[in-house]
Amino acid sequence: MKTCKTLAVLAAAWLGCTAAFGAGGLPVGTVITGEVSDASTTLLGSDHGYAAEAGSHITALSAADIEYVTGDYAVFIDFMSDGRLQVTNNRDGESSLPGTYAFNFSFAGLSQPITGFMPLDLASVNGGTVSLQVLDAHSVSLTLNNVSFTNADYPSFTTQLTVSAVPEPGSLALLGAGLGIVALRRMRRAA
Repeated sequence: MKTCKTLAVLAAAWLGCTAAFGAGGLPVGTVITGEVSDASTTLLGSDHGYAAEAGSHITALSAADIEYVTGDYAVFIDFMSDGRLQVTNNRDGESSLPGTYAFNFSFAGLSQPITGFMPLDLASVNGGTVSLQVLDAHSVSLTLNNVSFTNADYPSFTTQLTVSAVPEPGSLALLGAGLGIVALRRMRRAA
């Protein structure tokens, strides 16, 4: 009976560890495809030297570079490997981003789904709206509508993408085996 209990505890612990260690951000090298509409219709990616050329809206996450700048050079978008996304107003000496910037980003090659997209630090935003939405397991949207900031010296704000672990089939099988042993043990006790 001790073996049954031990296996059940091990199965639960293994599943918990898989979920805990599998959760994280965006690995460096993740390929990001971005689109923007309204105030700017072009995204210039770091992989293309921020040049307005075919495919510039596709870039890989880099630990050292800002991934995107809008075609009007008003907004910088910087993804970080821990899931943070920093948005910077690049309008030198201006504390506002007039109009609407509607961004969609999709991430290729994620082994786990995106389950959350939320504000992390909006202290520098003092007007307008910032809207965040998870569109599906591998894409999000960010909309800035007439955003104003508390200062004019390249102000920014930070959001957080949450990537959750999906248990591996082996972990689920181990959990099922542990639960089966617990059920068998209870049936033997009841008889």
